Amino acid sequence: MTRNVKRFLALPLLALTPVVAVAAEPAANDFVSKRSEFTPLRPAETVELQVMKGEGRPAQMLADVAETFYIGNWTGVVTYAGGSLTGSSVPFPLPNPLNFTTPYTYSGAAQALVPALTPWTQTFGYTTNPADPYGQAKTCIWTVSVTVTGGVCSGSVSVTAYGAQGGLCFIDTGSSIDPASCQAVVGVGLQ
Repeated sequence: MTRNVKRFLALPLLALTPVVAVAAEPAANDFVSKRSEFTPLRPAETVELQVMKGEGRPAQMLADVAETFYIGNWTGVVTYAGGSLTGSSVPFPLPNPLNFTTPYTYSGAAQALVPALTPWTQTFGYTTNPADPYGQAKTCIWTVSVTVTGGVCSGSVSVTAYGAQGGLCFIDTGSSIDPASCQAVVGVGLQ
C-alpha cells in the first residue's frame, strides 16, 4: 500500500515543480558561420534587421526570448563598455573590458532575456578611452530597437560615433530578428 501511495503523490508533486528556462551561453561560432559581411554605419544611420531564418527561431510559446549581441573589438587596444543590458534577466552582461581581436571576428558576447512579443530598446557602447570617450578616443554607441505592430516584430540598429581618433562602427549584415517572438541576434564592431 505504501508503494502505491508514493506513486500517486509523486505525480502531483512533479506538477508543482517550477519550469525554469536556462539561457545558454551565446555561441559566437554559430553566428559567425552564418554571417555574411560587416557593414560600416555612418553616424546616426539606422539599419533595419532582416527576418530570422527558420532554424534559429525559438518556439512560439516562450515567456522570455533571448536578445544576443556579439561584439567585435578591432581597434588594436582594449575597449571598455558603456551602458548595460536590461531585461527579465541578463545571464551574460556586456564584457568589460573587451580585448581586441583580428578584424571581423568577435571579441565577446552578451545576452539579455526579455518577454516575448514585447517592444524593447537596448543602448550600449564601447570606447578606447573611458576617461575621455568623446575626446581622445574611438567610441561607438549602438541602439537596438524592436517594435511590435499587429503581432509582428521588427527591429533596427542605429549608431553614434564619438571621439577624435576616427572610430568606425559596424553591424554584421547577418543580424536578424524573429518576427513571431522578437528574439534578436545582433553583431556589431568597433574599429
